[in-house]
Amino acid sequence: MGKWLWGFIILAIISALITLLTPWGASKHSVEMGDSIRSALSADKFDFAKVEMDGNIAKLTGDAPSQVLADEAANIAAKTECKTCKKKGKIWHKVSNDFNVAKAAPIKQQPAVQVVSPYTFRVTKNEDGAVDISGVVRNAAERDRVIAEAEALYGDRLRAKKIRIGNGAPNDGWGDIISMHMPELDMLDSGVFTLNDTQALVRGKVGDAAIRDRINTVVTSLPGGYGGAANIVVPNAQAVNVGEVKDAGLCQSLFDQLKGSARINFASARAEIRGAQSFDLLNTLASAANQCKTFRVLVEGHTDSEGADDYNQQLSEQRAASVVAYLADNGVDISRLTAKGFGENQPVATNDTPEGRAANRRINFVVTQSE
Repeated sequence: MGKWLWGFIILAIISALITLLTPWGASKHSVEMGDSIRSALSADKFDFAKVEMDGNIAKLTGDAPSQVLADEAANIAAKTECKTCKKKGKIWHKVSNDFNVAKAAPIKQQPAVQVVSPYTFRVTKNEDGAVDISGVVRNAAERDRVIAEAEALYGDRLRAKKIRIGNGAPNDGWGDIISMHMPELDMLDSGVFTLNDTQALVRGKVGDAAIRDRINTVVTSLPGGYGGAANIVVPNAQAVNVGEVKDAGLCQSLFDQLKGSARINFASARAEIRGAQSFDLLNTLASAANQCKTFRVLVEGHTDSEGADDYNQQLSEQRAASVVAYLADNGVDISRLTAKGFGENQPVATNDTPEGRAANRRINFVVTQSE
């Protein structure tokens, strides 16, 4: 029995030595290692990480917010030293990265903001008092501001709000120029405010010359590198138009708006201008031409299909020349004016009805660049 007893004692000693000297077999060291890893992960705020020790294997589990954080947690665990183990500075454990990584939500691509040229904004007050606003602004804040100001100013009369966001504004003062003109436009009986890049134009009609003069003062003293012009008609009052329109598109729209559906009438089969309304319209257009003094104006003559082709061609040329002569006699530099006849070759309506033929007998004004 003595030999057997000594044998058991020797085996116990050997087992104790193995437990003490062989870390991966030592449950105490394994527990201590797990505690050290948990402490290290907690210190770096990796609270999602859970640690389970299986011998010398540290199994990391839990729901990681991303693969990057999962890998960082595993790296910290792999470099952690056991704080209470007797052998310091020795990495004897391994790490098993068993995290559940959350699937990242797809990144929504924001639509690109396009560059807009020309950069434009337009406010129209119609004959019935309804107001439409449309155009481009720099950002959502500016859009919300303009709409809020328009709603406060026009109330239920605000009918259309077609505003989009785009790059390409001349400068940061874009929204301020719009804000300056919306109240002035509302003082008109009807009219249009247009802003093209740095050029502003107010066109309309009002019964009070004092209102016209007030608006004229505003548009000719715009800040921030903006230039303005106004063409406001006061019935039975001499025209007082201010500012120079330096944008060809605005000049063309000015001619189109002033002419509208009005007609320049001629004596039958002749080039003689007839009617007070025709002369009033031409006087208005002469004033507009002088506001667009850096551009040329092409005066186009058109006829219906009644009569011979050659006769209609000649008649259209003569009528266009009569209009040019009248504009020149009323202060427009004739070197900026060109007359051209098209005869019956460009109808805008059928020639089979009196109404269609009347529409085809017309004078058009086309603004072009100076040569």
